Amino acid sequence: MQRRIIAAVAAVLLAGIGAVLLYSYVNTAEARAMSNMAPTSVLVVTKVIPAGTSGSGIAPYVELKKLPQVAVVPGALTDISSITTLVAASDIQPGEQVLPQRFVAADTTANGDVQVPTNMQLVSIPLDAPRSVGATVLPGDKIAVFVSGDDTSGKPVTGLALRDVLVVKVQGATAGDDGAVPSGNQIVTVALPPEDATRVVFAAEHEHVWLALEPKDGGQGTMIVTGKTVLK
Repeated sequence: MQRRIIAAVAAVLLAGIGAVLLYSYVNTAEARAMSNMAPTSVLVVTKVIPAGTSGSGIAPYVELKKLPQVAVVPGALTDISSITTLVAASDIQPGEQVLPQRFVAADTTANGDVQVPTNMQLVSIPLDAPRSVGATVLPGDKIAVFVSGDDTSGKPVTGLALRDVLVVKVQGATAGDDGAVPSGNQIVTVALPPEDATRVVFAAEHEHVWLALEPKDGGQGTMIVTGKTVLK
């Protein structure tokens, strides 16, 4: 008789524990489902964003929409702050969520290569690290090209030859993050109109070439410097 009572009590306890576990599981599953359905605001394309459109200029093509969390693509943007200086790598269609990987640096293709205008020639300039801004020049940068040599009277001069030159490729020495001075040579490939390409080839062959990174806001700086004017 006593064994039957103990067995009955145990059965009741097990049933109660099972009921509690089942209730907890159901509540947890419901919470997970509700979490997945929770509305999240993301940028969604309403009109085709043409390739090359800057991130700062996509406002007319997108709107902030609330979507269930389960429908939000990982990485979808809620604002444009991270892409304002980038451009659309290709057309982005209506209904797509705005993703950062669809935007690239200006003058680059979808796979990150620098996009070269069709009317440009590519010219490679061999330089040591100090002449290429301490080997910090990177593809996509805009640079100025300085040339030092002798004038027609044989006197040394330095002048700014070209502005806003697009860097397409950089090979060789690179500046590291450890603060060490870069050593070795670089080959910096740039895109130029044919007439300017000829000038750069001549300068690289017969004179001394120095590069400078272009400022976002700067003056003309076209002065020719000689031994008489360098300290003025």
